[in-house]
Amino acid sequence: VTNQVFRFAKKAGANYINKPKMRHYVHCYALHCLDEDTSDALRRAFKERGENVGAWRQACYKPLVAIAAAQAWDIDAIFSSHPRLSVWYVPTKLRQLCHAERSAAAAAASASSVTAADHMP
Repeated sequence: VTNQVFRFAKKAGANYINKPKMRHYVHCYALHCLDEDTSDALRRAFKERGENVGAWRQACYKPLVAIAAAQAWDIDAIFSSHPRLSVWYVPTKLRQLCHAERSAAAAAASASSVTAADHMP
């Protein structure tokens, strides 16, 4: 989280923000900005099951990876094009998950095309 973001939040009256912890929740905020319904449903489900905040925080990654997949895996472009997300860094873990999923999807696509070619008469 940049100092610019932190100063803006403080000026806007968010005096309760703990800067070292903010970076752990950037992806949760991103999900809320990009798909508020999914974000609310996810949070509600975890709350009803009585799970802790850490479990919910980890679960917020998967919908973001799906959003990135739908937009050609360009998570940086998703963040920079959104007015509320453009000032935030893309979390490293989110970037790594997108890269891993993209690699897995490419490997699956190439494996299926190879097996289809092997079975041609």
